[in-house]
Amino acid sequence: MGFMAGGVSARLGRILAWGSLVLSVGLFLAATLLALNLPAAVPADKRPTSDGLIFSVVALAFSTLGAYLASRRERNRVAWLACVIGLGLNLAGFGAVYPLTAEYSRPGEYPAGMAAVVLGDFGWLVGIGVMLVILPLLFPDGRLLSSRWRPLLWLAAATIGLLFIGTDLGGLSPGLKGLASVLLGIATPSALVLLSSGIASLVLRYRRGGSVQRLQLKWFIAAVVGVLIVIVVQQVATSTMHVVSPFFDLAIGVAYLCLPIGIAIAVVKYRLYEIDIVINRALVYGALAVFITAVYVAVVVGVGALIRSRGQFNLGLSIVATALVAVAFQPVRQRVERWANQLVYGTRSTPYEALTDFSHRVAGAYADEEVLPRLARVLVEGTGATVASVWIRRAGDPIAAATWPDSASPLAADAADRVARVRHEGELLGELTVRKRSGEPFTPVEETLLSDLAAQAGQVLRNVRLTAELQARLREIAAQALELRASRQRIVAAQDAERRRLERNIHDGAQQHLVALAVKLRLAATLAKKDPEKGRRSVQELEAQTGDAIRTLVELAQDIYPPALREQGLVASLRPHATVTASGIGRYDPELEAAVYFCCLEALQNAAKHARASQVRIDLQQLDGHLHFAVIDNGVGFDPARTTATSGLQNMKDRVASVGGSLMVQSRPGQGTSVSGDLPMTLPLGVAP
Repeated sequence: MGFMAGGVSARLGRILAWGSLVLSVGLFLAATLLALNLPAAVPADKRPTSDGLIFSVVALAFSTLGAYLASRRERNRVAWLACVIGLGLNLAGFGAVYPLTAEYSRPGEYPAGMAAVVLGDFGWLVGIGVMLVILPLLFPDGRLLSSRWRPLLWLAAATIGLLFIGTDLGGLSPGLKGLASVLLGIATPSALVLLSSGIASLVLRYRRGGSVQRLQLKWFIAAVVGVLIVIVVQQVATSTMHVVSPFFDLAIGVAYLCLPIGIAIAVVKYRLYEIDIVINRALVYGALAVFITAVYVAVVVGVGALIRSRGQFNLGLSIVATALVAVAFQPVRQRVERWANQLVYGTRSTPYEALTDFSHRVAGAYADEEVLPRLARVLVEGTGATVASVWIRRAGDPIAAATWPDSASPLAADAADRVARVRHEGELLGELTVRKRSGEPFTPVEETLLSDLAAQAGQVLRNVRLTAELQARLREIAAQALELRASRQRIVAAQDAERRRLERNIHDGAQQHLVALAVKLRLAATLAKKDPEKGRRSVQELEAQTGDAIRTLVELAQDIYPPALREQGLVASLRPHATVTASGIGRYDPELEAAVYFCCLEALQNAAKHARASQVRIDLQQLDGHLHFAVIDNGVGFDPARTTATSGLQNMKDRVASVGGSLMVQSRPGQGTSVSGDLPMTLPLGVAP
């Protein structure tokens, strides 16, 4: 029926699905009524045990699951396999109770008892065979891995047939027991091969499948592991410690029920819960249960045998076993948790462990440059991503602050699978970008982890941004301090050079004139006594030389600070040197006027030396509380990027900067040069007016 599902219509599929459930429930109710009303003559050792009832409940769960899934997904072969399993196990339960009733009741009251036995054996073999062999081969999508696995289905059908014939052949005729043994001898190794093939199929599907299929397989594997853990613990406790408890029957029933429940979640809502955490906890608790059981067996049974306690209860050994478990429990639990994390998550931790670890690191004394790479690493470890980046927004533009792994390039938002906005007090501070392997989706817990990390990272990113801005400001201040120191050194050097120039000009100019005047005055005084006429001519020459000395001193004074600038201002003092256009120009602080005047003179000297210009003009303008000047020529020009700044240009920059202004040079080859300055009309602190 399961392999014909591909051609079953939706309506017929629903009829068959719910019909199988009705038949299964009918068999379950019939078996339950017969078990409750068995004849009193039935021996106690032949009466149904709790195991039979548990299998009936499991069968009913499979039937319900199969009917529900098949009615909604009539083409899903896993649903029809669940119907077959449930129907087969309930048929086995009915086949186990009805023959007992028929055997110990009045003859003819319950006919066809042997037929019920045969049907029960057939249902049991089909139900168990489909559950242990065919279901693993087809789970979770109802298709084989490839056509090469198809012969296993035929082998499974043949093996079930051989087991059925071999089981019932010996019971029908004692003379056929030899043939039955041969058939069972053939079927047994075949069954082992099929079981191994089913496990191999699950392993291959898990390795080859995508993230969705892996989640489905994890639910199925988790259910199987739960069943195996309960069975192992029960067998150890029963066979070794001789402990018999109704608790084990209940635990086995719950474990078997996990199979249909796990399949239902895997097929319908494989992401209903975070299965990784479920498997992780199951492994941890199962391993701890095995550890505790092993300690009790080793101490109570093993040591008890050595001291010949003969199976009697020994309170001292029980106390020793309890003490050993109490002492070793915490170290063993930690090791088991690490092993479970390694097995389930590989190299990454559980998402909540990653979040907790990051919270502790943020709360600790870690520097910001350590926190951001750690945040990127937590994103990778907690979500299983291949790369994650932390972006900080500065001046509206995102800047990659950290990326994990270190060798990876920063992951931009448009290339990421998930982008989490980081906000603090309503302000967007940055983003967290994450990318997983192709086709691997994010689980709900991973989505929650990403949003929780984004919420925690708000204060961190704000601190990092403020720290970065402070460091940038400190670097700017340090650079300004270095430039100020260099500027002051240049100013001092320029002042020293100017003093030397003045000293040289005074020595070579005015001083020589005055020395010559003094000599000629003595000579004129001598001539006036001896030859008055020659003395008169000498005095006239002295008058002319005195005028030259005065003019030399005036020129020196103008170089130091021109009187026209002091008395009439910028426009009047600059007009003798070039064409001046002025707009709104008045009188200003002497330091401001001196800075503009001497910068213009320096620019005019540079134009005269290098520009080969036919026209040079000076533009002066007062605008928005600033004094602007520009010296513009139509000379040959130059490329500022390829020309080394001269000492004169540097002096101009230093002079303008000393009063809080800025200087700019614009030039292109063949298009002239413009030297312009912008000075605030209010002097900065520390500049004397």
